[in-house]
Order: sequence, then C-alpha cells, then structure tokens
Amino acid sequence: MQTEDTRPDYVIYVNRALNCVTVMQKEADGTLTPVKAMVCSCGRTGHATPQGSFRTSRYYEWRLMVDNTYGRYAVSFTNKILFHSVPYLEVSPDSLEWEEYNKLGENASLGCVRLSVEDSKWIYDNCKVGTTVIVYSDNEEVLPLGKPEAIKIPEDSLHRDWDPTDYDINNPWFAEDGDILSLFDEADGFNHIAYANRYPDLKEAFGYDKDALYEHYLTYGMGEGRTATR
Repeated sequence: MQTEDTRPDYVIYVNRALNCVTVMQKEADGTLTPVKAMVCSCGRTGHATPQGSFRTSRYYEWRLMVDNTYGRYAVSFTNKILFHSVPYLEVSPDSLEWEEYNKLGENASLGCVRLSVEDSKWIYDNCKVGTTVIVYSDNEEVLPLGKPEAIKIPEDSLHRDWDPTDYDINNPWFAEDGDILSLFDEADGFNHIAYANRYPDLKEAFGYDKDALYEHYLTYGMGEGRTATR
C-alpha cells in the first residue's frame, strides 16, 4: 500500500527572463504564500527553457547531463528539462564547475534550471512528485520575495571546486577558519555558518540549516548572549 505524501503542496514559478525561482505554498483556501526565492540559470540563447505549466516527475541525487557533466539533486519537470545543481565534472562534490557557478543569475544552461546545491536540494527534499512548475518570461516582474543575490566564488579561492552552499561535512568553506565565511553574511548581520561553527551544540542539533539557526537565535540565542556574526 502506497503511503500518502503529506508534504505541503507547492507551486514553483520560474522567471526565465530574470533567472529567478519563487516557491509558493498552496493553502487550504486556495491562496498562495511565498516560501522561498532562489537565483538560477535558465537556458542560454538557442537553448531556451521551455515556457508553460508542467509537473515534477523523476528525482535523482546525481544525474548525467547531455554534455557529460553531472547535476546534483535533479528533479525533472519535462522529458528533458530538470532543476539541478550547477554542473560537476565527476560524481563528487569537489568537482564543481565553478566558472558556471558564477553565472547563476544569468542565462547559461542548455535548457535546464541550474541552482546552488542548497536550493536544488530544497526542491528535491520538499517538493513532491506532481508539484506544479510554471515557467514564464517577464523582464520586470519579481514575485514577492524578490531575486536573491548570487554568491560569487573568487577565482583564486582554494575552495573553488566546492559549492559554498553544500552542507557536506567535508566542505572546506565551512571550516572554523574558512577564508570567506563572509560570503554567507545576511543583510541583517546574521551569519548562520559562523553561528553553527561557534556553538557545537547548535551545529549538532541543526547542522547548517539557515532557517532553524536563525529561529534559534531569535528565540533563545540573543537571550543567552550568543554571537551571530563572524
């Protein structure tokens, strides 16, 4: 007997003109609540991401791409088009094509919707089979959460072959003395990576879950005198 998937119902909007993804949750009364915005790379000239309404179908932790690179946390929504991470050269988290990563926010793919590992994994983990995907083009409209600013990997970084948002325990970006933790600074001064690294109890409890760490900081951390900046 198949178990019912009780995860929330979402609609994923992909604005291929602005390279922005917005996830909306479908409420019981039919309204849509903004949940998450993601910067992406849709198809470049000659390889446009198809417009229309689709539904997610197949999910892959790693997926071989047509150009013989690999995408992580790939979720298909047409026969050939998927959400997935920026490409990797091998089935290994330390083989990121960092130059392609730095193109997030602009059209760069062969038609798929590229995302950071954090964002592609969010769709992979949270959006069940059959989730509605709406792809459209609008050069001016940004849905309620706006378009996030893309992280850029410095060319001379020793960590450039890793996605900075990958919560792998071996990711060198997350080392206590990591050289560019400031990449993760929030506009309000909250740095979730530094917060987790500074307090082992929180790292054990939440890992690098940005939302959970921020909620802890607001609810308990400030009162306990914990520091939330680098």
